[in-house]
Amino acid sequence: MWDIVFEHKDFVVINKPCGVSVHSELEEDVCLTASLAQQLGVERVWLVHRLDKATSGLLLFALNRDSAAALSAQFAEKTMRKTYLALGTHKPAKKQGWVKGGMARSRRGTWKLTRDEDNFAVTRFSSQSLKPGLRLFVLQPFTGKTHQLRVAMKS
Repeated sequence: MWDIVFEHKDFVVINKPCGVSVHSELEEDVCLTASLAQQLGVERVWLVHRLDKATSGLLLFALNRDSAAALSAQFAEKTMRKTYLALGTHKPAKKQGWVKGGMARSRRGTWKLTRDEDNFAVTRFSSQSLKPGLRLFVLQPFTGKTHQLRVAMKS
């Protein structure tokens, strides 16, 4: 059973736990959209955006084709924004600001921020200390690049 946070006639919001794939990776994986549709007693739900398997958080599903198109358009037109919370152990040079730059693969398959314009990513952040050695970061991606938030946190 999925934890439903909000339900509307056109969409539903669930709290996706860490470790759950939005798309089935293997045959034995639970198909999130199919199991949510079954839980809601509807024929189908439409995934409007994604969260990585390792990321927990609120996930939005449309309950009809028209709502799926409208909500997807809002993400595409940047009239709807995502906000992420992250915990870190390092203090940034500034408490708030922007992380802007190109993204490229580095050694061992990880990603790094570059000074060029290729695969350009923009993230706004703010941070505050929770206790010594632990900071809360609020991240708002203005581009939707894969691994963008990991690269922003790393830089």
